[in-house]
Amino acid sequence: MTASITIDPQRAIGQIDSNIYGQFLCRRRGVADGGLYAPEHPDADETGLRKTVVEAIAATGTPIVRWPGGCTGTSYHWQDGIGPQAERDRTIDVHFGYDVSNGFGTAEFVAFCRRIGAAPHLNLNTGLGTLKDAVEWLEYCNFTTPSRWANRRRADGYDEPFNVQYWQIGNENYGPWEIGHQSPGEYAIMAREWAKTLKKMQPDLKVLAVGGSERVTDWDLAVLEQALPHIDYLTAHRYWNFDGAIDDDQYGTIAGIGYLEEQITRSVAEQIELVARDLKTNHRPKIAFTEWNCRNMQQREMSRAWSPNGTQYRLTDALAVAGFLNMMQRQCQTVGLGSFAQSINVVGMLMVNDEHVVRETIYWPLVLLRKYSGPRALDAWTECDGYSAEFRGRTVRGIPYLDVSATATEAGDRVFVSIVNRHRHDALETEIRLRDVRVAAGGTLHRLWHENPNTRNTIARPDAVAPATESLRATSDRFTVSLPPHSYSILELPLGQ
Repeated sequence: MTASITIDPQRAIGQIDSNIYGQFLCRRRGVADGGLYAPEHPDADETGLRKTVVEAIAATGTPIVRWPGGCTGTSYHWQDGIGPQAERDRTIDVHFGYDVSNGFGTAEFVAFCRRIGAAPHLNLNTGLGTLKDAVEWLEYCNFTTPSRWANRRRADGYDEPFNVQYWQIGNENYGPWEIGHQSPGEYAIMAREWAKTLKKMQPDLKVLAVGGSERVTDWDLAVLEQALPHIDYLTAHRYWNFDGAIDDDQYGTIAGIGYLEEQITRSVAEQIELVARDLKTNHRPKIAFTEWNCRNMQQREMSRAWSPNGTQYRLTDALAVAGFLNMMQRQCQTVGLGSFAQSINVVGMLMVNDEHVVRETIYWPLVLLRKYSGPRALDAWTECDGYSAEFRGRTVRGIPYLDVSATATEAGDRVFVSIVNRHRHDALETEIRLRDVRVAAGGTLHRLWHENPNTRNTIARPDAVAPATESLRATSDRFTVSLPPHSYSILELPLGQ
């Protein structure tokens, strides 16, 4: 099969916000509690964090990390996680009904973020918590005043404020499974009042309101009509499920990316524009995917008492993750933040138990695209065959075999082309066409591939699926590259005249 990709470096779509490469780290067992913070573990450093886990997360170059939840955040009382660690009681995670440590609290989370070069993103408790709790947490984190909670932070040993800029109001409040479940109208009014109050205290904060799901079609509009002037992001959670018992459901798993992209461009973004125009404001909140990933439905019910003993993701799932990253780059005008769910275990990019830290297949697209990508999204015209597949009970048609995102450095001296070949069996001989420029020094190819798309990284074979790099022989404005079936490739092209 053949295909072509045409790129004009002068045709920029827009600027990519690096926050789309963020991570999500909840406080539940096996994640922050035990997966990252494990002070009794032989690999733990003086702060109680497992060094190997910290290094693996840092290698993704994530610019922002969300915590403490998720569902575990809607009942989290932040005062349980401050003060001397030895004096903090274990408490019940109300969502899951088990006891958890509070040794990893606000100060420890902020220190972890600073350590890996990421901004902290805190999620407010709207289930058991109140607006009073929220503003007091903000005071504790950010204020320098001689007031109660700022004084308490100083008494805890932190003279300088934490300067947390990103604050999210709740989590999946639309869902009946969530503590603090609300109707669209109830949450919309609460989001307005909480966001308004947070901004009164600190106007430069970035405030995120919970967006809806496909289950509650009128949610987003209700929230935007009430809260749009006061929020900076409207969140969305997107998981695409696969049956861990089925080894060859590649087309169904990957099909959802195009469907989700259509939802963004034709639904959420249009509602933001509509409400902003009605309110006669130039303010346009961005979309924030504060949870997104593939999800193994076989292991979903295991999450209550998570005890990992093996990996769950295949090369196929890594291709879906790469496609979602491509999509966020392409939609940079409306998508401004992403929190990959999650960093550790459950639906994590790392499988962590007492003996091992294994990089799942899905880990590698997160590393590759962050490392080999520019801040300017470019228009890329792709010509190739396509297919149809089932996704969430719908037939999605016209899915191209190649999923492509092109980016450039700010200086315009280098172009990166991120390509997923979704075809299960066939390689695609693909012509790359550059407009008014040529490749200066051959270029480099970074590739994630295995002959079997169902291959997993395992404890016994942790690098079964891992990236490889090779030189490209390209010195003109046109060249051909062979894209193996079920593969992910990034072309790194230095440009000349």
